[in-house]
Amino acid sequence: MKKNKMINLKKICYLLLIISVLSGIFTVVCFGRELRGNNVSNIKKVVNSNACIGKAYFEEIFSERISNMELLAKRISEQDFSNRGELAAVFEELNGYFDDISILDINGIRLYGNCLYKSVSNSEGFEKALDKKANVADEITINYEGNDEINIFAPVIYKNKVRAVIVGSMLLRDLKNKLIASGITKYGSVIIVSDSGDVLADTNVSSKLEISADTNIFTYLNECKVYGGIDNSGVRTSIRNARETDFLFRHNKYNYIVTTAPTRINNWSFMFVSKGSRNNLSEFFITSKSMNFIKILLVNLICIMTLLIFAVKSREKLLDIEKIYDAVSKIDKTIIFQYYFNPKKFELKDKFGIILDKGTKPLMGEAIYDVYDYIHPDDLSIRSRLRKFFESKEDFFTSEVRVLNRNGEYDWYRVSGFVKRGDNGSPKCFIGKLMDASKQITMEKNLVQRAENDMLTGVLNKKTIEEKMGLLLNENKSDRYYIFYMVDLDNFKNVNDTLGHIYGDKAIADTGAELSKIFKNDALVGRLGGDEFAVCSVYDAFDDESLKEYIIKKAEQVKKANQRSYTDGVNVVNITSSIGVSVAPKDGNDFETIYKKADSALYHSKNTGKDRYTLYNGELWKK
Repeated sequence: MKKNKMINLKKICYLLLIISVLSGIFTVVCFGRELRGNNVSNIKKVVNSNACIGKAYFEEIFSERISNMELLAKRISEQDFSNRGELAAVFEELNGYFDDISILDINGIRLYGNCLYKSVSNSEGFEKALDKKANVADEITINYEGNDEINIFAPVIYKNKVRAVIVGSMLLRDLKNKLIASGITKYGSVIIVSDSGDVLADTNVSSKLEISADTNIFTYLNECKVYGGIDNSGVRTSIRNARETDFLFRHNKYNYIVTTAPTRINNWSFMFVSKGSRNNLSEFFITSKSMNFIKILLVNLICIMTLLIFAVKSREKLLDIEKIYDAVSKIDKTIIFQYYFNPKKFELKDKFGIILDKGTKPLMGEAIYDVYDYIHPDDLSIRSRLRKFFESKEDFFTSEVRVLNRNGEYDWYRVSGFVKRGDNGSPKCFIGKLMDASKQITMEKNLVQRAENDMLTGVLNKKTIEEKMGLLLNENKSDRYYIFYMVDLDNFKNVNDTLGHIYGDKAIADTGAELSKIFKNDALVGRLGGDEFAVCSVYDAFDDESLKEYIIKKAEQVKKANQRSYTDGVNVVNITSSIGVSVAPKDGNDFETIYKKADSALYHSKNTGKDRYTLYNGELWKK
């Protein structure tokens, strides 16, 4: 009864924890939305305020220059324009306001200054000046140094007639610098836009905006997402009709808040753009609704912390037992596991770090087969053996397998376990263990290797290669060929007689090593005795031509590898090799038959000049 109560209490705690976490997440989302809404509202106020201040400053820049030019026009209205010294002295007072000041007569001919380099006599601003109106030109011109500038015109009136026109030019970069120096751009970018949407000047403090002097703001906004109660068409209408407007847009994953304010200068609009975010927490405005979200969030955090403390306390009761069990497991590197059949689930009862330096969560469904990623490729047959075991009526299973360790190497483990079956005999659960058996199995393997391998060369001995070839030939798979090479050294007796048995043994050992290199892991390589070797290679040929190409390729490699010289410093002995080849099942289905036919082909190679290979059918392919 106590156990059931503990289980129910656990479930209740987990349920409360899940509810608290979900509630906390929901509260954080709502709180974030509230803050974000307040944030946007506050930024709008800042942007609107900066737009009003910046607009006034922008208008003051041009108003001051128009006033100064009108005063200058009055001062020189009766002056002799040919006296350039006097004009220079008067104009020097305005050098800080303009990049250049010139005087044109009513026909646009330069009387003083650098108008020779400008084409302003046909401009609308010049025409307005002839009508006695001081003004700022609508168009942007380029001065003699290639820099963009704005021209300001003022008429020189004498006896109620326009005698001349003063033209003062202001570089756009100077206008930009003045706007930056005013401090307005600390909170955003300033853009001056004509009623047709052309950008006349910009500070563009934020390079992410990608707005420059050759940009049309209407085209630019068409490629952005405009929102905030107005669309692209509404923004265009407001600017053309010289109305103040607020809107938001998104460009390059960034949100921006904008206020456009019409100015008295040529119906140009002063546009102030600010990024729609705040990094300083003090700039967020906390409403009563936000405070309610904070209170709910605090309650959730208290619940979560209480439940987590309870979970930690419960967990501590099991730690001592787990530590003892881990210590015992590490002594003999043993891992207990369980495999459930329906639904499929593979679960380790120990930390997999005993073998690999990491833990493994229970595997479900088809993911259970991921455990085979840790098994040596040559031992994957355990999968089919387990399946046969589960389908049988046996209860106990044991096998040996190599498992990947934390150093990227394989250790031998002994797998053993028993299966629980249902009433109908079908498996329900397999409980097993992996126990380190590296030392024992390595010792056993070494004993087997000593029994199977030739002591001098390390390749298989005659008895073993006969047995293994017999097993291969019994496979009798269609479209699979078993190519048997017999290799005998030429002039080997001369090595022993001239140089001694030490060199003879070296020649034999070198031959075994070369054959192992050529055939690697895809063939059986063995020594039949003396200087005679055998190789059985398995090949899946598409046709007789590809089979022939493979036999020739390998035979050429063997022939070339065995063309060697040995010397004791005084005498030199050259050796080669003769090769005979037979192919199963074409030439037979048992070892004795294909051995005799390969030996017959080898005899033919010896008697026809040595250092060559021959196929059993009598065809001499190459010397």
